[in-house]
Amino acid sequence: MADAYTTFPLTGAINLNVRVMQGSVLVTARDDVTEATVRLTPRDPGSDLLQRTVVEMSGPTLTIATPRQGGGLAEMLIGWRRDRERLDAEIVVPTGTATKITTGTAAITVKGRVGGADVSTGSADIVLDTVDGDLRLRYGSSTATTSEVTGAVTVRSGSGNASFGTVGGHLQAGFGSGDLNVDVARGGVRSRTGSGDASIGAVHGDVDIAAGSGKVTIGLPVGISAKLEVTTGSGRVKSDLPIEQTESGNGKAITIRARTGSGDVRLFRAA
Repeated sequence: MADAYTTFPLTGAINLNVRVMQGSVLVTARDDVTEATVRLTPRDPGSDLLQRTVVEMSGPTLTIATPRQGGGLAEMLIGWRRDRERLDAEIVVPTGTATKITTGTAAITVKGRVGGADVSTGSADIVLDTVDGDLRLRYGSSTATTSEVTGAVTVRSGSGNASFGTVGGHLQAGFGSGDLNVDVARGGVRSRTGSGDASIGAVHGDVDIAAGSGKVTIGLPVGISAKLEVTTGSGRVKSDLPIEQTESGNGKAITIRARTGSGDVRLFRAA
């Protein structure tokens, strides 16, 4: 069987739960759908993976799940079957669907606006459009890119970068080694990394960033003053902000803490 196509009529809001270990996952959230659709295409047409994959709607939850794969010795023993275990999943759901996606090495792409999201992968890139709610990201080694999150964000990564357009709530990030890039942070930011850069284009809440090694760049919008606590072991601190502007007491006041063992710290006026 080359592929499988399944539809589920919709009577209201649904949740989406996806587990695809290898291959790719593409979720498209649209306003005009009257049914959820799932198209599964194995990379190897001769594989029996479709017969071993669960596709079902139970109550309000749509589940797509390939078989789990063991690690260690089990992984070595089934290594020869890897190509036969790769599956491309294309899923269409209503806008605002709460989404959970888990993969091993399958790339994850979400187009449109989903609800709260929980996304995890071992080593695959993650690309998300809009998350209307909270976002939880967990990955070992990959790159995660998200255009907008209206709620809070939690990121945990071993060795991977995370980039965000706008984050509406609190952002908490932890990396073994990886860069954090945020265009606009509406809430507070707390980040910890062993080695990696942190860049925030415009902050509107308290910031607490610590790194063993890495550069820190923070932009302060007009109308927001800040109390600064900035230290670096073997780097330079550069501020494009006159002291009277950052400590004038006019408008909103926030606290910016930035600490790095080796790396420069730069503060600038955000556009």
